[in-house]
Amino acid sequence: MMNIHCLTINLINVINKKLGNHYSVGDYGLKMRYSNVAGTKGTFWSDVDASCEVSDSKAEKVGYDINAVGTYKLNVNLSNGYIVLTSYLQLTSLNKTSKVARVYQRYTYRD
Repeated sequence: MMNIHCLTINLINVINKKLGNHYSVGDYGLKMRYSNVAGTKGTFWSDVDASCEVSDSKAEKVGYDINAVGTYKLNVNLSNGYIVLTSYLQLTSLNKTSKVARVYQRYTYRD
């Protein structure tokens, strides 16, 4: 599982957002079992509603990827907004005999 850091605005910690990816490796490649936003929380300054979904669950071949999307509705005292995190886990190598995979992982952030 991979977690994302805190969002800080004007040196005030506004939201702790997390997006976890839970996947398995086999001779089939990568398979995203589920994603979650467990541990996401607002602070004294804010409240947050979070949800997530798996948008692409299988990477059968080297070069393919699996993805999850987390959506965070931020409610700050005088302002509201949305933040979207998307995870990309790309299968870069796969040894089907030993069921070992190499994965490149990155996140994109959009507000």
